[in-house]
Amino acid sequence: MLKYINYQILDNNDQQEALEKQVSVTIGRNIRQNIDAFRQHIPSLVGIINDHEVQQYSLFCTKDAELNIVDFATGRVFYQSNAKQEVMAEVQHYYSHAAYFSLQGHKDDLTWRHQALPAKVDVLLVFGLGLGYHLNELVMNSHIRYLVVYEPNVDILLCSAQANNWQQLLDTATSMGTHIFLQIGSDATAVPAELAELLEFDQTLDKIFVYRHQFHPMMDDVIRYLLQHSGDKEALTNTGHQFTEYKDYADYVSERAGNLLGDYQPQDYKTEQAQALYNANMDALQKFYPKVHKAMLEHKTRAWQLVTDPQGNPNLYHQKRNALFHQDLAAESAELVDYFVNHPFKDDVVLSQRTGRKLKDFLHFKMVDRLQPLISKTLHDNSKLPSDVQSLIIFGIGLGKHLELLSLRHNIKNLFICEPNLDFFYASIWVTDWAAIFHAADEKEGRIYLNLGGDGSHYFYDLMAQFYQVGAYSIADTYMLSTYFNVGMQKAIADLRAELKVVLALGEYYDHARYGIAHTYESVKRGQLFLRQNLAEQKYHNAQSIPVFVVGNGPSLDSCFDYIREHREQVIVVSCGTALRSLYKNGIQPDFHAEIEQNRATYDWITQIEDKEYLNHIRLLSVNGIHPDTASLFKQTLLCFKDGEASTYVFHNGLKKHGFQIASLAYAYPTVTNLVMNYIIKLGLTQIYLFGVDLGFIDITKHHSSHSAYFKPDGSEVYNYQWKHGGGVPAPGNFRPLVYTKAEFDVSRKLLEQAIQKAGRKLEVYNCSDGVKIKGTVSLKPENILLTTFVPDKELTLQNFINQVYYPALCEYADKIYQQFSVDKFRSTMKEWQALIEYDVETAEQAKELIKNQWLLMRKTAVDDKNITFCLFHGSSNYISGILTKIAANIRDDGDEFVTTFNQVMLIWREYLKLGEQEYLENPTKCDGISVSYLFS
Repeated sequence: MLKYINYQILDNNDQQEALEKQVSVTIGRNIRQNIDAFRQHIPSLVGIINDHEVQQYSLFCTKDAELNIVDFATGRVFYQSNAKQEVMAEVQHYYSHAAYFSLQGHKDDLTWRHQALPAKVDVLLVFGLGLGYHLNELVMNSHIRYLVVYEPNVDILLCSAQANNWQQLLDTATSMGTHIFLQIGSDATAVPAELAELLEFDQTLDKIFVYRHQFHPMMDDVIRYLLQHSGDKEALTNTGHQFTEYKDYADYVSERAGNLLGDYQPQDYKTEQAQALYNANMDALQKFYPKVHKAMLEHKTRAWQLVTDPQGNPNLYHQKRNALFHQDLAAESAELVDYFVNHPFKDDVVLSQRTGRKLKDFLHFKMVDRLQPLISKTLHDNSKLPSDVQSLIIFGIGLGKHLELLSLRHNIKNLFICEPNLDFFYASIWVTDWAAIFHAADEKEGRIYLNLGGDGSHYFYDLMAQFYQVGAYSIADTYMLSTYFNVGMQKAIADLRAELKVVLALGEYYDHARYGIAHTYESVKRGQLFLRQNLAEQKYHNAQSIPVFVVGNGPSLDSCFDYIREHREQVIVVSCGTALRSLYKNGIQPDFHAEIEQNRATYDWITQIEDKEYLNHIRLLSVNGIHPDTASLFKQTLLCFKDGEASTYVFHNGLKKHGFQIASLAYAYPTVTNLVMNYIIKLGLTQIYLFGVDLGFIDITKHHSSHSAYFKPDGSEVYNYQWKHGGGVPAPGNFRPLVYTKAEFDVSRKLLEQAIQKAGRKLEVYNCSDGVKIKGTVSLKPENILLTTFVPDKELTLQNFINQVYYPALCEYADKIYQQFSVDKFRSTMKEWQALIEYDVETAEQAKELIKNQWLLMRKTAVDDKNITFCLFHGSSNYISGILTKIAANIRDDGDEFVTTFNQVMLIWREYLKLGEQEYLENPTKCDGISVSYLFS
């Protein structure tokens, strides 16, 4: 399963550093002696070692003072905790189970065949260098004529040169007459040519022995080919054969999985107990997950077969790569769970939150800045998984025994299970007591979400749909556990963690809720128009056949202005966010401008256009919460509600009581383009062209249109974009193989794809942007646009359409809705809340009781339509409760570090609530006053 460096090093950093310093003396001596040995025996390696820059693998010291290899990109290690002992046992087993193929002998139907390794060996092919300990053993104990070692990664050679005794190895080889060929950087695909070359030296060569020291996606195909064609010299020396790498996520095998030597013969795992378990589990699936039940009835094994391993335990066997998934299922499952329980914050998405300058004066982010240093070290270094877990995401089921262990030891309210490999889930039905897990969750009113199949790229959609039911800040009280490593799934996990951080940053909190309510109040009072809900019931309008040009502010917009200008009168032009200034500087006036941010920063960006007349001819598209100062710049403001926000809860419900069904958008984030796409779909417009919707960049210094407010008149950046947002990660391009994107843009892309997919065939989307590829769109160069539509009076058509789909002004209802809230009830609730949390806790029980009582208070206010407390503090309360729950779970005795931290957090929280109450009561409908004018000074 998982073999991470964390498992093999000391938790105490000082002790680990001291151990490494001690072992470094041995490493230094080894490298000096080995360089001398290479210079004497294989001088070409000296240059390779001296010139090579490490890319992926390096040496590290375990807590037992052993040396091992770590992939520093993933933290995964090569060997178990005792590498020498592991390798010695492997070589001893190989002596009696040596795989081979014949060049001259008879053909058979076998793939793997084995015999005892003879005293004299003509040729031994070793696949994988590792630390090299196996080579010393083989050379000292066998007379090997030609020893050929394939190692694809030069990093591994450097690790071996620091750990192994190459002086002994090469001296022994010389005395034994062994010719060693180190094929460094080779994945063994040239082996047919090398066999032909060996036959030129000695035409009588027959048995070629094979030693697999590691699984490798290309070398495993080479090994399989060689062993399958035993006795067929023509095939074995066919230099034209093309080997195929195992690339599919379902074919991934870790480097040192079970059955490296290939001598295990698979046996089906069939027992009466397994059959009974399967039957009970299938019954439970039929009851709770009928679709999964049907899929499992129809499942056919694709790659991984459930078997009984040599120790008599259930295991998973890869049929083509002859690999066993587990070394010891029970021990690995227990180790995985024990480590996770004692180090649950490895995947925490909350502790790395950062606050930008723009929002630094918000009450919520002032609290976050004070909390971060307080809780970060405590939770990272000393925390335990609480007995009651609100949400847990588990990536990878395998055979599922770890789930049994976790379910027995912890009460998990919301369990999200992600397993792309259906072979694994199907096998787990015979091994794990799913029926007990499902029934226990049902009895405790918990939820288990099964996200099965695919390659992991869909997890974000599935999990966000599930999180959406309980609010974005439920992410703050969520744990993540990776069960096993898989290259494809690991990328999906990394993407998901980045995406959850983006969503968490967008979560509702006090300031956002307070200003959202105030701004929406102003929107209703000022007569801004709201979109009707049931547009499908409205009759078709000619405006719905007009193509829409959606204009983002990506760098490729600079090459599109002529095309936008050419088709301007035939289309509806919608500018997104900062693209407006770019259009203005190029003499293009959009029909609509869209904004999504509720704070006043949008006003500062837009007023970089010092032309009121230009703005007064444009309609603003947005959601409730748009700042009234921003809205006042435009000819007309057109709104709908945004799902999941306090302001929506207040005014959507309030208007509904008065008979108005207002449209509401889900997933109208994180970019303005997401808002616009969802808006256009809601309006029933069907032909969309995307310009400057790059969601990425080719050059980090050219991240937006050069005509936008991101750049000063001299062409320099308003602020250092790369320093603030990072350099980006590679992504498939729309017109080129590769561009670079960032987490926020990647979330935007995925949600755009989801919106397009849900809209179905009625929607045509053409991507004319030189940015990331967006699934569901047609890549179209701007010069290839052909439009046949002609609108005789577009302005009149649009205004008639707006009159049809938007309600007239609803000014009279603003006060009717807002004045339902009782100031006295708010004061009374806040007084009760402060009394509830005024004391310091001394025990875990007191801490948990405080959290529970706070939650009960919030629940009580949620059902009171005259009490605004829940609307203002729900998000922030969820956030703080998530942190407090994690701290409380680790309180062990009076006066420990976690009690102190809990009380310090509560001190900040009490102050937060007090200031929040004061600020609201001083001016309940105060609008946000953020300014980013400093960017343009």
